[in-house]
Amino acid sequence: MKKRPPIVTIFGHIDHGKTTLLDSIQNTKITLEEAGGITQKVSAYEIEYKGEKITFIDTPGHAVFDKLREKGAKVADIAILIIAADEGVKPQTIESIEHIKKHNLPFIVAINKIDKPNANPEKVKKELSELGIIVEDWGGDVPSVNISALKGIGIDDLLELILIMAEMLELKYDENKKGEGYILETIKDPKRGILAGCIVLDGKVNIGEYIITSTAFGKIKFIENPFGKTLKYAEPSSPILVGTFEDLPIAGEIFKLGSKDEIEKIKKELEEAENIFRKPITITPKEKISEISLIIKADLIGSLEGIQKLLEKIAEEENIEIKIIKRDLGVVTIEDLRLAKNTNSIIISFNLKNPKTIYEEINTLNIKLIETKVIYELEEILKELIEIKRTESTEKGKLEVLATFSKTSTKKTVGGKVISGTISLNDRVLIIRENSIIGKGKIISLESNKIPVKEVLEGNLCGLIVNTKTDIEVGDILISQ
Repeated sequence: MKKRPPIVTIFGHIDHGKTTLLDSIQNTKITLEEAGGITQKVSAYEIEYKGEKITFIDTPGHAVFDKLREKGAKVADIAILIIAADEGVKPQTIESIEHIKKHNLPFIVAINKIDKPNANPEKVKKELSELGIIVEDWGGDVPSVNISALKGIGIDDLLELILIMAEMLELKYDENKKGEGYILETIKDPKRGILAGCIVLDGKVNIGEYIITSTAFGKIKFIENPFGKTLKYAEPSSPILVGTFEDLPIAGEIFKLGSKDEIEKIKKELEEAENIFRKPITITPKEKISEISLIIKADLIGSLEGIQKLLEKIAEEENIEIKIIKRDLGVVTIEDLRLAKNTNSIIISFNLKNPKTIYEEINTLNIKLIETKVIYELEEILKELIEIKRTESTEKGKLEVLATFSKTSTKKTVGGKVISGTISLNDRVLIIRENSIIGKGKIISLESNKIPVKEVLEGNLCGLIVNTKTDIEVGDILISQ
Protein backbone atom coordinates (compact mmCIF):
# COMPACT_ATOMS: atom_id res chain seq x y z
CA MET A 1 0.00 0.00 0.00
CA LYS A 2 1.31 3.44 -0.98
CA LYS A 3 0.51 6.88 0.37
CA ARG A 4 -1.84 8.95 -1.78
CA PRO A 5 -2.66 12.68 -1.80
CA PRO A 6 -5.86 13.92 -0.12
CA ILE A 7 -8.92 14.75 -2.21
CA VAL A 8 -10.54 17.93 -0.94
CA THR A 9 -13.97 19.30 -1.81
CA ILE A 10 -15.16 22.82 -1.05
CA PHE A 11 -18.71 23.46 0.14
CA GLY A 12 -20.55 26.65 0.92
CA HIS A 13 -23.23 29.15 -0.03
CA ILE A 14 -23.16 30.82 -3.45
CA ASP A 15 -20.77 33.80 -3.74
CA HIS A 16 -19.00 32.92 -0.49
CA GLY A 17 -15.78 32.42 -2.47
CA LYS A 18 -15.31 28.73 -3.38
CA THR A 19 -14.01 29.36 -6.89
CA THR A 20 -12.01 32.41 -5.84
CA LEU A 21 -10.29 30.25 -3.22
CA LEU A 22 -9.21 27.75 -5.88
CA ASP A 23 -8.19 30.68 -8.05
CA SER A 24 -5.99 31.98 -5.27
CA ILE A 25 -4.49 28.55 -4.49
CA GLN A 26 -3.50 27.61 -7.99
CA ASN A 27 -3.34 30.90 -9.85
CA THR A 28 -5.97 29.96 -12.43
CA LYS A 29 -8.74 32.25 -13.63
CA ILE A 30 -11.83 30.12 -13.19
CA THR A 31 -13.92 32.97 -11.76
CA LEU A 32 -13.27 35.22 -14.75
CA GLU A 33 -13.93 32.49 -17.31
CA GLU A 34 -17.14 31.15 -15.76
CA ALA A 35 -20.25 33.05 -16.86
CA GLY A 36 -21.40 35.42 -14.15
CA GLY A 37 -18.60 34.15 -11.89
CA ILE A 38 -20.62 30.96 -11.25
CA THR A 39 -19.07 27.49 -11.43
CA GLN A 40 -21.63 25.32 -13.21
CA LYS A 41 -19.82 22.01 -13.44
CA VAL A 42 -17.79 19.75 -11.20
CA SER A 43 -14.09 20.06 -11.95
CA ALA A 44 -11.00 18.74 -10.22
CA TYR A 45 -7.59 20.34 -9.91
CA GLU A 46 -4.26 19.21 -8.46
CA ILE A 47 -1.70 21.45 -6.77
CA GLU A 48 1.64 20.86 -5.05
CA TYR A 49 2.38 22.49 -1.70
CA LYS A 50 5.65 21.93 0.20
CA GLY A 51 6.37 18.89 -1.94
CA GLU A 52 2.96 17.30 -1.23
CA LYS A 53 0.11 17.00 -3.74
CA ILE A 54 -3.46 18.00 -2.93
CA THR A 55 -6.44 17.47 -5.25
CA PHE A 56 -9.40 19.86 -5.08
CA ILE A 57 -12.85 19.10 -6.43
CA ASP A 58 -14.71 22.28 -7.24
CA THR A 59 -18.41 21.87 -6.50
CA PRO A 60 -21.06 24.35 -7.72
CA GLY A 61 -22.92 26.46 -5.20
CA HIS A 62 -26.30 27.02 -6.86
CA ALA A 63 -29.18 25.11 -5.26
CA VAL A 64 -30.08 23.17 -8.42
CA PHE A 65 -26.64 21.56 -8.42
CA ASP A 66 -27.00 19.73 -5.10
CA LYS A 67 -26.69 16.41 -6.95
CA LEU A 68 -23.27 17.46 -8.22
CA ARG A 69 -22.22 18.65 -4.78
CA GLU A 70 -23.16 15.25 -3.45
CA LYS A 71 -20.96 13.58 -6.07
CA GLY A 72 -18.12 15.76 -4.87
CA ALA A 73 -18.70 14.63 -1.30
CA LYS A 74 -18.69 10.94 -2.24
CA VAL A 75 -15.15 11.00 -3.56
CA ALA A 76 -13.55 13.43 -1.13
CA ASP A 77 -11.38 12.70 1.91
CA ILE A 78 -11.59 16.17 3.43
CA ALA A 79 -14.13 18.98 3.10
CA ILE A 80 -13.64 22.72 3.40
CA LEU A 81 -16.73 24.56 4.58
CA ILE A 82 -16.30 28.11 3.31
CA ILE A 83 -18.38 30.87 4.93
CA ALA A 84 -18.22 34.59 4.15
CA ALA A 85 -17.28 36.57 7.26
CA ASP A 86 -19.58 39.43 6.23
CA GLU A 87 -22.65 37.26 5.63
CA GLY A 88 -22.42 34.28 7.96
CA VAL A 89 -24.36 31.01 7.75
CA LYS A 90 -26.79 30.83 4.81
CA PRO A 91 -29.24 28.15 3.54
CA GLN A 92 -26.65 26.39 1.36
CA THR A 93 -24.17 26.49 4.25
CA ILE A 94 -26.63 24.37 6.22
CA GLU A 95 -27.16 22.06 3.19
CA SER A 96 -23.39 21.70 2.91
CA ILE A 97 -23.10 20.75 6.57
CA GLU A 98 -25.76 18.06 6.01
CA HIS A 99 -23.76 16.64 3.06
CA ILE A 100 -20.56 16.65 5.11
CA LYS A 101 -22.25 14.84 7.99
CA LYS A 102 -23.98 12.37 5.67
CA HIS A 103 -20.64 11.23 4.24
CA ASN A 104 -18.84 11.45 7.60
CA LEU A 105 -16.21 13.79 6.14
CA PRO A 106 -13.56 15.42 8.30
CA PHE A 107 -13.69 19.14 7.55
CA ILE A 108 -12.10 22.53 8.05
CA VAL A 109 -14.07 25.76 8.40
CA ALA A 110 -12.61 28.52 6.20
CA ILE A 111 -14.00 31.92 7.20
CA ASN A 112 -13.55 33.99 4.03
CA LYS A 113 -13.62 37.70 3.14
CA ILE A 114 -12.00 38.77 6.45
CA ASP A 115 -10.59 41.80 4.60
CA LYS A 116 -14.07 43.33 4.35
CA PRO A 117 -14.90 46.20 6.76
CA ASN A 118 -18.02 44.43 8.07
CA ALA A 119 -16.31 41.02 8.49
CA ASN A 120 -17.23 39.30 11.76
CA PRO A 121 -15.56 35.86 12.15
CA GLU A 122 -16.76 35.50 15.76
CA LYS A 123 -20.38 35.89 14.66
CA VAL A 124 -19.81 33.05 12.14
CA LYS A 125 -18.40 30.82 14.90
CA LYS A 126 -21.41 31.61 17.10
CA GLU A 127 -23.85 30.71 14.30
CA LEU A 128 -21.96 27.45 13.74
CA SER A 129 -22.09 26.64 17.46
CA GLU A 130 -25.88 26.99 17.29
CA LEU A 131 -25.80 24.25 14.63
CA GLY A 132 -23.67 22.01 16.86
CA ILE A 133 -20.33 22.76 15.17
CA ILE A 134 -17.76 24.02 17.67
CA VAL A 135 -14.46 25.25 16.23
CA GLU A 136 -11.17 24.58 18.04
CA ASP A 137 -10.65 28.07 19.45
CA TRP A 138 -14.13 27.84 20.98
CA GLY A 139 -13.18 24.59 22.71
CA GLY A 140 -14.37 22.22 19.98
CA ASP A 141 -12.64 19.79 17.63
CA VAL A 142 -13.30 21.42 14.22
CA PRO A 143 -10.27 23.35 12.88
CA SER A 144 -10.96 26.80 11.46
CA VAL A 145 -8.93 29.40 9.64
CA ASN A 146 -9.55 33.03 8.70
CA ILE A 147 -8.81 33.76 5.05
CA SER A 148 -9.26 36.23 2.23
CA ALA A 149 -9.37 34.20 -0.96
CA LEU A 150 -9.29 37.41 -2.99
CA LYS A 151 -6.16 38.82 -1.31
CA GLY A 152 -4.43 35.49 -0.58
CA ILE A 153 -4.55 35.96 3.22
CA GLY A 154 -4.44 32.74 5.30
CA ILE A 155 -4.08 30.40 2.30
CA ASP A 156 -0.84 28.85 3.61
CA ASP A 157 -2.52 28.21 6.98
CA LEU A 158 -5.39 26.43 5.21
CA LEU A 159 -3.05 24.24 3.14
CA GLU A 160 -1.04 23.36 6.27
CA LEU A 161 -4.25 22.22 7.99
CA ILE A 162 -5.16 20.05 4.97
CA LEU A 163 -1.76 18.31 5.03
CA ILE A 164 -1.96 17.73 8.82
CA MET A 165 -5.45 16.26 8.48
CA ALA A 166 -4.35 14.07 5.53
CA GLU A 167 -1.43 12.73 7.59
CA MET A 168 -3.82 11.78 10.40
CA LEU A 169 -6.14 9.99 7.92
CA GLU A 170 -3.25 7.82 6.61
CA LEU A 171 -4.58 7.73 3.04
CA LYS A 172 -3.32 4.69 1.08
CA TYR A 173 -3.88 2.88 -2.21
CA ASP A 174 -2.99 -0.48 -3.79
CA GLU A 175 -0.53 0.18 -6.61
CA ASN A 176 -1.00 -3.35 -8.01
CA LYS A 177 -4.75 -2.89 -8.47
CA LYS A 178 -6.30 -1.81 -11.78
CA GLY A 179 -7.47 1.78 -11.66
CA GLU A 180 -10.98 2.79 -10.68
CA GLY A 181 -12.75 5.98 -9.71
CA TYR A 182 -15.59 8.34 -10.65
CA ILE A 183 -16.61 10.09 -13.86
CA LEU A 184 -16.96 13.78 -12.92
CA GLU A 185 -17.94 15.27 -16.27
CA THR A 186 -18.38 14.24 -19.89
CA ILE A 187 -17.45 16.21 -22.98
CA LYS A 188 -18.25 15.73 -26.66
CA ASP A 189 -15.21 17.08 -28.48
CA PRO A 190 -15.80 17.50 -32.27
CA LYS A 191 -12.17 16.56 -33.00
CA ARG A 192 -11.28 14.03 -30.30
CA GLY A 193 -14.63 12.33 -29.65
CA ILE A 194 -16.22 11.54 -26.27
CA LEU A 195 -13.95 12.47 -23.36
CA ALA A 196 -14.42 12.16 -19.61
CA GLY A 197 -13.07 14.12 -16.67
CA CYS A 198 -12.31 11.53 -13.96
CA ILE A 199 -11.00 11.28 -10.44
CA VAL A 200 -8.89 8.16 -9.70
CA LEU A 201 -9.70 6.57 -6.33
CA ASP A 202 -7.60 3.41 -6.36
CA GLY A 203 -5.02 1.58 -8.50
CA LYS A 204 -3.32 2.92 -11.63
CA VAL A 205 -4.87 4.15 -14.89
CA ASN A 206 -2.73 3.28 -17.90
CA ILE A 207 -2.91 4.15 -21.60
CA GLY A 208 -4.08 1.21 -23.71
CA GLU A 209 -6.48 -0.26 -21.15
CA TYR A 210 -10.26 -0.26 -21.53
CA ILE A 211 -12.20 2.11 -19.26
CA ILE A 212 -15.67 0.82 -18.42
CA THR A 213 -18.80 2.18 -16.71
CA SER A 214 -22.27 0.66 -16.47
CA THR A 215 -23.35 2.53 -19.60
CA ALA A 216 -20.21 3.05 -21.68
CA PHE A 217 -16.70 1.90 -22.45
CA GLY A 218 -13.70 2.97 -24.47
CA LYS A 219 -10.00 2.42 -24.98
CA ILE A 220 -7.73 4.91 -23.22
CA LYS A 221 -5.82 6.56 -26.05
CA PHE A 222 -4.55 9.48 -23.98
CA ILE A 223 -4.51 10.81 -20.42
CA GLU A 224 -4.19 14.52 -19.60
CA ASN A 225 -3.94 16.47 -16.36
CA PRO A 226 -6.31 19.45 -15.84
CA PHE A 227 -3.85 21.79 -17.56
CA GLY A 228 -3.62 19.74 -20.76
CA LYS A 229 -0.30 18.02 -20.04
CA THR A 230 -0.10 14.47 -21.45
CA LEU A 231 0.51 11.70 -18.88
CA LYS A 232 1.69 8.11 -19.36
CA TYR A 233 -0.39 6.93 -16.40
CA ALA A 234 -2.38 8.31 -13.47
CA GLU A 235 -2.35 7.32 -9.80
CA PRO A 236 -5.04 7.75 -7.12
CA SER A 237 -6.34 11.18 -6.20
CA SER A 238 -5.34 12.38 -9.68
CA PRO A 239 -7.88 14.43 -11.65
CA ILE A 240 -7.53 13.45 -15.32
CA LEU A 241 -9.14 13.81 -18.73
CA VAL A 242 -9.23 10.53 -20.67
CA GLY A 243 -10.25 9.68 -24.21
CA THR A 244 -11.99 8.17 -25.89
CA PHE A 245 -15.32 6.51 -25.10
CA GLU A 246 -17.48 4.66 -27.62
CA ASP A 247 -20.66 5.87 -25.85
CA LEU A 248 -21.45 8.69 -23.47
CA PRO A 249 -20.85 7.80 -19.79
CA ILE A 250 -22.83 9.53 -17.04
CA ALA A 251 -21.34 11.96 -14.52
CA GLY A 252 -21.22 10.27 -11.14
CA GLU A 253 -20.71 6.77 -12.53
CA ILE A 254 -17.98 4.54 -11.17
CA PHE A 255 -15.39 3.54 -13.74
CA LYS A 256 -13.13 0.49 -13.74
CA LEU A 257 -10.36 -0.72 -16.03
CA GLY A 258 -10.16 -4.06 -17.79
CA SER A 259 -9.30 -5.90 -20.98
CA LYS A 260 -11.48 -6.10 -24.08
CA ASP A 261 -12.71 -9.52 -22.93
CA GLU A 262 -13.77 -8.15 -19.55
CA ILE A 263 -15.93 -5.26 -20.83
CA GLU A 264 -19.34 -6.95 -20.58
CA LYS A 265 -18.48 -8.62 -17.27
CA ILE A 266 -17.48 -5.32 -15.67
CA LYS A 267 -20.46 -3.47 -17.21
CA LYS A 268 -22.79 -5.97 -15.57
CA GLU A 269 -21.08 -5.39 -12.23
CA LEU A 270 -21.79 -1.69 -12.60
CA GLU A 271 -25.26 -1.91 -14.15
CA GLU A 272 -27.02 -0.45 -11.08
CA ALA A 273 -26.16 2.99 -12.50
CA GLU A 274 -28.73 3.53 -15.23
CA ASN A 275 -28.38 5.70 -18.29
CA ILE A 276 -31.52 7.73 -17.79
CA PHE A 277 -30.66 11.19 -19.06
CA ARG A 278 -31.44 10.49 -22.74
CA LYS A 279 -34.90 9.06 -22.06
CA PRO A 280 -37.89 11.39 -22.53
CA ILE A 281 -39.39 12.27 -19.16
CA THR A 282 -42.45 14.15 -17.96
CA ILE A 283 -42.34 16.28 -14.81
CA THR A 284 -45.90 16.48 -13.46
CA PRO A 285 -46.75 18.81 -10.55
CA LYS A 286 -49.41 18.05 -7.92
CA GLU A 287 -51.76 20.51 -9.63
CA LYS A 288 -51.47 20.86 -13.40
CA ILE A 289 -52.70 24.09 -15.01
CA SER A 290 -50.83 23.97 -18.31
CA GLU A 291 -47.97 22.15 -20.06
CA ILE A 292 -44.83 22.87 -22.05
CA SER A 293 -42.45 20.70 -24.15
CA LEU A 294 -38.67 21.17 -24.17
CA ILE A 295 -35.56 19.84 -25.94
CA ILE A 296 -32.40 20.41 -23.87
CA LYS A 297 -28.87 20.58 -25.30
CA ALA A 298 -25.95 21.35 -22.95
CA ASP A 299 -22.18 21.36 -22.60
CA LEU A 300 -21.87 18.81 -19.79
CA ILE A 301 -23.85 16.04 -18.12
CA GLY A 302 -23.79 18.05 -14.92
CA SER A 303 -25.51 20.93 -16.70
CA LEU A 304 -28.28 18.58 -17.90
CA GLU A 305 -28.79 17.35 -14.35
CA GLY A 306 -28.83 20.89 -13.01
CA ILE A 307 -31.40 22.00 -15.60
CA GLN A 308 -33.61 19.01 -14.79
CA LYS A 309 -33.48 19.92 -11.09
CA LEU A 310 -34.45 23.49 -11.99
CA LEU A 311 -37.37 22.26 -14.14
CA GLU A 312 -38.66 20.10 -11.28
CA LYS A 313 -38.68 23.23 -9.09
CA ILE A 314 -40.43 25.34 -11.76
CA ALA A 315 -43.05 22.64 -12.42
CA GLU A 316 -44.14 22.68 -8.77
CA GLU A 317 -43.99 26.47 -8.36
CA GLU A 318 -45.87 27.24 -11.58
CA ASN A 319 -48.20 24.18 -11.66
CA ILE A 320 -47.03 23.35 -15.16
CA GLU A 321 -46.36 19.91 -16.63
CA ILE A 322 -42.95 19.91 -18.34
CA LYS A 323 -42.31 17.32 -21.05
CA ILE A 324 -38.61 16.85 -21.80
CA ILE A 325 -38.65 15.32 -25.28
CA LYS A 326 -34.86 14.99 -25.55
CA ARG A 327 -31.75 15.66 -23.43
CA ASP A 328 -28.28 15.44 -24.91
CA LEU A 329 -24.82 16.96 -25.08
CA GLY A 330 -23.46 19.02 -27.95
CA VAL A 331 -24.64 21.84 -30.19
CA VAL A 332 -28.14 22.21 -31.59
CA THR A 333 -28.55 20.27 -34.87
CA ILE A 334 -31.01 20.37 -37.79
CA GLU A 335 -32.47 17.10 -36.42
CA ASP A 336 -33.16 18.89 -33.09
CA LEU A 337 -34.97 21.68 -34.96
CA ARG A 338 -37.16 19.24 -36.87
CA LEU A 339 -37.97 17.34 -33.67
CA ALA A 340 -38.87 20.66 -32.01
CA LYS A 341 -41.19 21.53 -34.92
CA ASN A 342 -42.88 18.13 -34.89
CA THR A 343 -43.41 18.12 -31.12
CA ASN A 344 -44.10 21.87 -30.69
CA SER A 345 -41.10 22.10 -28.33
CA ILE A 346 -38.86 24.93 -27.17
CA ILE A 347 -35.11 24.25 -27.45
CA ILE A 348 -32.81 25.14 -24.55
CA SER A 349 -29.15 25.58 -25.51
CA PHE A 350 -27.01 25.81 -22.36
CA ASN A 351 -23.42 27.10 -22.53
CA LEU A 352 -22.99 26.13 -26.20
CA LYS A 353 -21.67 27.93 -29.27
CA ASN A 354 -24.10 26.77 -31.96
CA PRO A 355 -23.24 26.69 -35.69
CA LYS A 356 -24.47 29.73 -37.66
CA THR A 357 -26.25 27.43 -40.14
CA ILE A 358 -29.06 26.59 -37.71
CA TYR A 359 -30.32 30.16 -37.22
CA GLU A 360 -31.81 30.55 -40.69
CA GLU A 361 -33.62 27.25 -40.22
CA ILE A 362 -34.91 28.42 -36.83
CA ASN A 363 -36.54 31.45 -38.47
CA THR A 364 -37.96 29.35 -41.32
CA LEU A 365 -39.50 26.79 -38.96
CA ASN A 366 -40.55 29.48 -36.43
CA ILE A 367 -38.95 27.66 -33.48
CA LYS A 368 -38.21 29.20 -30.09
CA LEU A 369 -34.54 28.78 -29.07
CA ILE A 370 -33.30 29.80 -25.61
CA GLU A 371 -29.53 30.31 -25.51
CA THR A 372 -28.01 31.00 -22.11
CA LYS A 373 -24.91 30.32 -20.01
CA VAL A 374 -26.29 31.05 -16.55
CA ILE A 375 -28.87 28.98 -14.67
CA TYR A 376 -30.53 32.06 -13.08
CA GLU A 377 -31.12 33.59 -16.50
CA LEU A 378 -32.65 30.34 -17.76
CA GLU A 379 -35.03 30.29 -14.79
CA GLU A 380 -36.18 33.86 -15.52
CA ILE A 381 -36.69 33.18 -19.25
CA LEU A 382 -38.69 30.00 -18.63
CA LYS A 383 -40.94 31.64 -16.03
CA GLU A 384 -41.63 34.49 -18.44
CA LEU A 385 -42.47 32.05 -21.26
CA ILE A 386 -44.81 30.16 -18.93
CA GLU A 387 -46.58 33.40 -18.03
CA ILE A 388 -46.98 34.27 -21.74
CA LYS A 389 -48.27 30.75 -22.44
CA ARG A 390 -50.84 31.05 -19.67
CA THR A 391 -51.87 34.47 -20.96
CA GLU A 392 -52.33 33.10 -24.48
CA SER A 393 -54.58 30.35 -23.16
CA THR A 394 -56.91 32.95 -21.61
CA GLU A 395 -56.47 35.74 -24.15
CA LYS A 396 -59.40 37.51 -25.80
CA GLY A 397 -57.36 38.87 -28.66
CA LYS A 398 -53.93 39.67 -29.98
CA LEU A 399 -52.79 42.82 -31.81
CA GLU A 400 -49.54 43.53 -33.67
CA VAL A 401 -48.35 47.14 -33.39
CA LEU A 402 -47.75 48.60 -36.87
CA ALA A 403 -47.27 52.27 -35.99
CA THR A 404 -46.67 54.53 -32.99
CA PHE A 405 -47.92 58.09 -32.62
CA SER A 406 -48.02 60.44 -29.63
CA LYS A 407 -47.02 59.39 -26.14
CA THR A 408 -46.91 60.76 -22.60
CA SER A 409 -45.52 59.21 -19.43
CA THR A 410 -48.80 57.29 -18.90
CA LYS A 411 -50.52 57.19 -22.33
CA LYS A 412 -49.30 55.67 -25.61
CA THR A 413 -51.16 56.10 -28.93
CA VAL A 414 -50.52 53.31 -31.46
CA GLY A 415 -51.97 51.72 -34.57
CA GLY A 416 -52.12 48.00 -35.26
CA LYS A 417 -53.84 44.99 -36.71
CA VAL A 418 -55.85 42.45 -34.72
CA ILE A 419 -54.18 39.13 -35.61
CA SER A 420 -56.45 36.89 -33.54
CA GLY A 421 -59.63 37.14 -31.47
CA THR A 422 -61.16 40.46 -30.47
CA ILE A 423 -59.70 43.65 -29.00
CA SER A 424 -62.17 45.62 -26.84
CA LEU A 425 -62.32 48.99 -25.14
CA ASN A 426 -61.24 48.77 -21.46
CA ASP A 427 -59.37 45.48 -22.06
CA ARG A 428 -56.31 44.93 -19.92
CA VAL A 429 -53.28 44.08 -22.09
CA LEU A 430 -49.84 42.55 -21.76
CA ILE A 431 -47.12 44.17 -23.88
CA ILE A 432 -44.87 41.50 -25.44
CA ARG A 433 -41.53 42.13 -27.17
CA GLU A 434 -39.40 39.26 -28.52
CA ASN A 435 -41.32 36.70 -26.42
CA SER A 436 -40.82 38.67 -23.20
CA ILE A 437 -43.43 40.55 -21.18
CA ILE A 438 -42.16 44.13 -20.95
CA GLY A 439 -45.23 45.78 -19.44
CA LYS A 440 -48.96 45.92 -18.78
CA GLY A 441 -51.67 48.44 -19.61
CA LYS A 442 -55.33 49.17 -20.30
CA ILE A 443 -57.05 50.22 -23.56
CA ILE A 444 -58.76 53.55 -22.77
CA SER A 445 -59.59 54.58 -26.35
CA LEU A 446 -60.34 52.45 -29.45
CA GLU A 447 -61.06 53.57 -33.02
CA SER A 448 -61.67 51.84 -36.35
CA ASN A 449 -61.57 54.05 -39.51
CA LYS A 450 -61.25 57.04 -37.12
CA ILE A 451 -64.63 56.19 -35.57
CA PRO A 452 -64.79 55.33 -31.83
CA VAL A 453 -65.78 51.67 -31.36
CA LYS A 454 -66.20 49.23 -28.47
CA GLU A 455 -64.41 46.31 -30.19
CA VAL A 456 -62.35 45.36 -33.25
CA LEU A 457 -62.43 41.87 -34.77
CA GLU A 458 -59.61 39.71 -36.16
CA GLY A 459 -58.07 40.94 -39.43
CA ASN A 460 -59.02 44.59 -38.93
CA LEU A 461 -56.87 47.67 -38.41
CA CYS A 462 -57.44 50.04 -35.52
CA GLY A 463 -56.02 52.90 -33.48
CA LEU A 464 -55.88 52.81 -29.72
CA ILE A 465 -54.63 54.64 -26.66
CA VAL A 466 -53.08 52.44 -23.99
CA ASN A 467 -52.78 53.60 -20.41
CA THR A 468 -49.25 52.36 -19.55
CA LYS A 469 -45.85 53.62 -18.44
CA THR A 470 -44.13 51.21 -20.85
CA ASP A 471 -42.90 52.53 -24.21
CA ILE A 472 -44.57 50.60 -27.06
CA GLU A 473 -42.65 50.02 -30.30
CA VAL A 474 -43.51 48.81 -33.80
CA GLY A 475 -43.48 45.00 -33.82
CA ASP A 476 -44.67 44.66 -30.22
CA ILE A 477 -47.62 42.38 -29.52
CA LEU A 478 -50.54 43.39 -27.28
CA ILE A 479 -52.45 40.49 -25.71
CA SER A 480 -55.86 41.46 -24.34
CA GLN A 481 -57.57 39.73 -21.44
